[in-house]
Amino acid sequence: MKSVKKDLFERIMKIYPTLSPKKRRVADLVMRDYKKIFLMTAREIATECEVSEPTIIRFAVDLGFSGYAEFLQFMKGLLHSELTSTERFAKASKKEKTGTTIQRYCRNAIRNLENLSRSISGTELKRIARKVFQAERVYVVGYRASATLAYHFGYLLKKIRKNVFIDTNLSWELTDMMNEADKSTLLFVIGFPRYPRRTIEILQYAKKCKMKTIGLSDTPRSPIVTLADDYVIVDIEGVSFIDPFAHIIVLLGALVHEIAFLDNQKAMERLSQFDEGVARTNEFYSVEASEENLQYRFDGPQVTSLWPRKGAA
Repeated sequence: MKSVKKDLFERIMKIYPTLSPKKRRVADLVMRDYKKIFLMTAREIATECEVSEPTIIRFAVDLGFSGYAEFLQFMKGLLHSELTSTERFAKASKKEKTGTTIQRYCRNAIRNLENLSRSISGTELKRIARKVFQAERVYVVGYRASATLAYHFGYLLKKIRKNVFIDTNLSWELTDMMNEADKSTLLFVIGFPRYPRRTIEILQYAKKCKMKTIGLSDTPRSPIVTLADDYVIVDIEGVSFIDPFAHIIVLLGALVHEIAFLDNQKAMERLSQFDEGVARTNEFYSVEASEENLQYRFDGPQVTSLWPRKGAA
């Protein structure tokens, strides 16, 4: 798979001999400091290269883009896969300071949710849901920041079906189970920039084990997408050292509901078993359970305390 960086440089070198001196200054800046470009507006690039802003736009068109906006969208793929946390923070710090931090963060989450609603069709969600539903065993995998998403999805999935396993740290148990897996087993892999190496390796190993795979990632260029048998692409708008995952949580919740709808009766049975189990163990807090069944008190003899008990000398 050709990297975004390599693709960009090949485009520039192809047209470089035909560029005007002003456009060559822009090309030189891009090749010399390509990460910096995404952190700059067209006006800032023009100022640094001592050219006009229309020159920047024409340069983007020469590269094959419809304009500067599409060029930036292309660069976003490079940004997500290569920028460090420090560089992402620098980009976030330069953004317009309209409103409070929570307001800006919420606006970004809302934009991502709106994009999700437009980009994921009901047909696509049903197709993925059916593949998860039909698998005898499902391994849900996600590492680093995506570990939270994997655990959330796996936890919800366990409520409505059996044989769900979650791995967020490439455990030896997972590789042992994969060695015994077959085509009835599904590996559901979640991975977003900067794409943890372990995620790629586990997908490659799944291929050797003849397992079916589904990937959830951000672009068609993602190594998760290119390796998986099937996939869901969810765009992430916003650049920060903190990944905006609110809309992905929504997608995973919708997917679990879609899976449950494929067999309402079985889902209801599993949910009933879950409720009975947590009731037996008093898993969740309630006033009644606390008053009737709580065995341990802070002043009980079983508590070892640094403070002397009441009445002690």
